[in-house]
Amino acid sequence: MAVCTSVLQSVADIVPDPALAEIQVHSFNWSTPIDPPRLFIDHGSFADASFWAYVAPRLRSSDTIVVSSTTCLRVAERFFLGEGPLIQNVPYSVDTDLFHPASYRPALRATLGRELSIPTEGPWLLVAAAFVRRKNHHLALLFLKEILETNSGARLLVVGATPDRPTSRAYRATVEALAGSLGVQRRVHFLGQVAHHRLAALMAASDLLVHFSNCRIENFGLVVAEAMAAGLPVVAADWGGLRDLVRSGATGLIARTFLSNLGPRTDWRSVVPPAADLLRDEEAWSGMSRASRMMAETSLCDAAFRVRFAHAVDQAVRRAEGPRSSSSLSPDGTELVMRTIHLNATHPEIQDAGDEFRLLMTMEGGRHYRFLAGPAATREDPPAISLEDRLHPVVTWEVDDGGVQVTDAAWPARLAASSMEIALLRASDGRETIDRILRSLHLPPPEREDALASLQRLVNDGVLCPQDYRARPDPGRPLRTGA
Repeated sequence: MAVCTSVLQSVADIVPDPALAEIQVHSFNWSTPIDPPRLFIDHGSFADASFWAYVAPRLRSSDTIVVSSTTCLRVAERFFLGEGPLIQNVPYSVDTDLFHPASYRPALRATLGRELSIPTEGPWLLVAAAFVRRKNHHLALLFLKEILETNSGARLLVVGATPDRPTSRAYRATVEALAGSLGVQRRVHFLGQVAHHRLAALMAASDLLVHFSNCRIENFGLVVAEAMAAGLPVVAADWGGLRDLVRSGATGLIARTFLSNLGPRTDWRSVVPPAADLLRDEEAWSGMSRASRMMAETSLCDAAFRVRFAHAVDQAVRRAEGPRSSSSLSPDGTELVMRTIHLNATHPEIQDAGDEFRLLMTMEGGRHYRFLAGPAATREDPPAISLEDRLHPVVTWEVDDGGVQVTDAAWPARLAASSMEIALLRASDGRETIDRILRSLHLPPPEREDALASLQRLVNDGVLCPQDYRARPDPGRPLRTGA
């Protein structure tokens, strides 16, 4: 916001009385009077059903909203019908002076290793996020477990505060317990919240940032951008603003993410082999590090943001001179609005937009949740499977009385399952095709069809995932990209 203020001061005359202004600029304050026309700087509201229910209908075609990812543009295309406000994508910047590659990484790592009592041999994998369940620290632990199969010296450094609320404290305890149950506790170092300069040093000294977040409002990915500025390759979920930053195979690796019936699922297993290869190939790692830094210097620096934001302000002023009609929502958007208002009226336990998101997941087959969050994922519905697919689990699970308990820390659930379905789940470890698994069970043709349907249900519910699938093409209208 300080940079935005600086840009505004350099390109416009700032007047104390809004009545004298051509345009007013706000962040968070959506309830400001409609005249003069408004420029809003958004920080993730497009991921909230409540934004579309209570704010979007009050916007005018003369308004402008600055967002930070192409996902936000796609969400707006789904909701606004006709002449809505102008939506402009202006990705944020990072401090490329503070976050930069180390002049000599071994010396920096040796210093940090002594200060933090962390052995320096083997690759350092870094997680930098507060202990919020949807940030998926637990997936990083599972990822580490697999990496250790081919690189026994790997370590996971976890940087991040534990917010002072019961869910975050419980999640921190769950993650620590998981490290013990996986047998990797001596390979995981919980460093707590650190100063920005220490984070920058850790990024410059590490080998890989692991960021499997599918948090509902991951609209930009600041920690990913900072890591890239530090020359640190990134393994990230294909989710929200993260995909704008990470170029898979060039600046990092992307883990496909789909919307299951029970919440977003990131296929973290799919990036284990290429990540393991990268950690063993010094030349490939150095090339990815240089590409990350180059992207940060050209696209994520302060100067690049200033140019983009100044252009957005200019376009907003031009927009303010045009018609000032009310915004209209699409039919599907209007339907979601009505369902959201109904949810808030009938569920007094709703505390925040995250609760709305959770309730929308199971409402009417999840179509409202998919309409809202679909653009953030690789695909908005579970992938269809075939007999040639190999399936592997993307969550932890265990058998209990009469079913399967999904023990994933972010999206726990209980599923009824027959003994045959449990046998199929146990056999789905990614090694054999579905066809070979079914043949090994010697099932007659009708039961083979039932078994295939059971496996599809386990994919739909986000327990299993095929090793190879593609995003569904989006037939939507062209995007109003603005800047």
